[in-house]
Amino acid sequence: MKIRTLLHAAVLGIAIFMPARADPPTLVIDSWPIAADCKSASSGSGAVLLRPAPFAASSGSASSASAGDVYQATMNIADWGGHFSRYVLSAGVGATPTSAWDAGAILTGTAGRVAEPTPALRQIYTSVVKPDGVLAMAPFTWAALSPAQQALLNLEDHAGEQRVAYLRGERTLEGVQFRRRSSILGDAVHSTPVYVDAPGRRAAIYLGANDGMLHAFDAASGIELFAYVPDALIAQLHYLTDPAYVHRAYVDGPASAGEANIAGSKKAVLLSAMGGGATGVFALDVTDPARFADGLGAIWEFTSRDDPLMGNVTTIPQIARVRVRRDVVRDFAIVASGFNNGGDGKGALFLLALDKPHDQGWRLNRNYYRITTPVSDSTVANALSAPVLLNDNDGVLRYAYAGDLQGNLWRFDFSGSAPWPKAIGKSLFVARDASGRRQSITQRPLLAYASNGYMILFGTGRLIALADRKPSPQSYYAIIDSLQAPPDIITGRHQLTQRFLDGRDMRMAPGSKGWYIDFTEAIERSINTGMLTDGVVLFNTVLPGADMCSPTSSRSYALKVTSGLPAESSSAITGETLPDYFPLPALLPQTITRSEPDPMGRIAQEKTYAVVGATPAGPMVVIGTVRTTRRVGRLSWREIVNWRELHEAAK
Repeated sequence: MKIRTLLHAAVLGIAIFMPARADPPTLVIDSWPIAADCKSASSGSGAVLLRPAPFAASSGSASSASAGDVYQATMNIADWGGHFSRYVLSAGVGATPTSAWDAGAILTGTAGRVAEPTPALRQIYTSVVKPDGVLAMAPFTWAALSPAQQALLNLEDHAGEQRVAYLRGERTLEGVQFRRRSSILGDAVHSTPVYVDAPGRRAAIYLGANDGMLHAFDAASGIELFAYVPDALIAQLHYLTDPAYVHRAYVDGPASAGEANIAGSKKAVLLSAMGGGATGVFALDVTDPARFADGLGAIWEFTSRDDPLMGNVTTIPQIARVRVRRDVVRDFAIVASGFNNGGDGKGALFLLALDKPHDQGWRLNRNYYRITTPVSDSTVANALSAPVLLNDNDGVLRYAYAGDLQGNLWRFDFSGSAPWPKAIGKSLFVARDASGRRQSITQRPLLAYASNGYMILFGTGRLIALADRKPSPQSYYAIIDSLQAPPDIITGRHQLTQRFLDGRDMRMAPGSKGWYIDFTEAIERSINTGMLTDGVVLFNTVLPGADMCSPTSSRSYALKVTSGLPAESSSAITGETLPDYFPLPALLPQTITRSEPDPMGRIAQEKTYAVVGATPAGPMVVIGTVRTTRRVGRLSWREIVNWRELHEAAK
């Protein structure tokens, strides 16, 4: 760290010593679960994905065969062995789910079943990445690794080849030279499962794990299709073989998938952040997961080596179509810079071209762009979180909204041409508690249409390092952006309407720019993005214990988007303390009814959902219910008395 800077004043012939700006503090990202049953040493929950069955098209109930599928990661915290299971939900709410498969057990093998695939037959790949970003994918085998990669795995014991075999699943040296494992699959703490079902291809589910790999599993059978080891993690892989292993992060960030146009072809692309494991993100072609190496394979990796402002990405990367010039639209990965970047406290929003050829290095303002956000206080840590994206009528990115650790909510304007020099201005809003202290925004906001613009909804609070478990008052906000240029800045919570959970049904104040609700306990915080359904926002908060072994609980909320008041149709969920930690709410369709058309042809459609959550003890627990109503059919009409005249004029 610099202590002082020497400025030479040639004219005066003197030397002046001035204090240099201190680097912002870094954060030690906690790689352990938020909550676990440490007494049994075998119960910790991680990633979960619910895929509910849709409402039946012609009846008043959900599909009768099944209520959907749940994919859930659990772990054995005694040795950090991982399991990733699929459960089939029965149609009746509260019925016991049926276990379909456990990918960890399949990969490891059981008493009556050999490991599938065997270590030698696993399709595991990595990349050799040059300093400028040029990439060549290679099998993750000792012979295919570069000399530099081999050196990172060899260590003093010169057991690099055996170490690679161990990482591939070979177990002969477990307990002899290397660490024992109860499961070949590593644990998944902060990563997110991603389900991709391309027409004519095998449906797959993807999961990053702390065994150093991004895994692709057959969604029907649970058998691993392929795995990818990022080059950015090669230097840390040797820790996984150490008998004195202490848990650490590897591919421990969220992921997403989407479609992108690459070299004139539509490709299914998976983006994965590495969380606390390494800086940056990587992109894979998952168009055909059963033939991963026959496609584009690893498209690229982007880390702090490519740009020092890239940090540990712990929020979701996304795909967007972006207009770089008036007549040129390209597909990009949109990635927030995250924690511990080299930007003197600045945040950065990166746009990484998905059509960058493998043999082309990274070049700023050619195949990637970077928009920085200023720092409010250089003495405290800062990080930009994932944005919510707003597209125009052509499906091209127009605005992005993202928050940071210092409570700023930023609007990025992508009108005009790259590199969008005027994309960022003053923050739209700064989240502060009742005492004026800044509140961290670590989640991707939600976006809802309002009659006078858009409402941006987000909660505050962080749970990144162990110190973040201490009390700090937090809130949930919904602010209005009228899409003016320059933006209409909200100067404080005095311009918002406060909401309460005690039934006080106050009107929105005249000229109110939105609403907010303060959480009732200082330990409560909102760290996960919720969900929107027909005018209702649902989200869960966490009330963490002093550490992962301490009791941890949640609260669940269902609020009206436009007013912030509790949704009248919700049942026993808004503000209720739940007995366990539920990261995210999920909706299981129950019933759907439609009214008869009114004289104008409008129909009221009412949907009822069960609100559920996942816990370490089981895949689903019913929290409550929510009912939504919307108008469908003909929404309005206008009589045109001179229609014939207009028809003739149009000929």
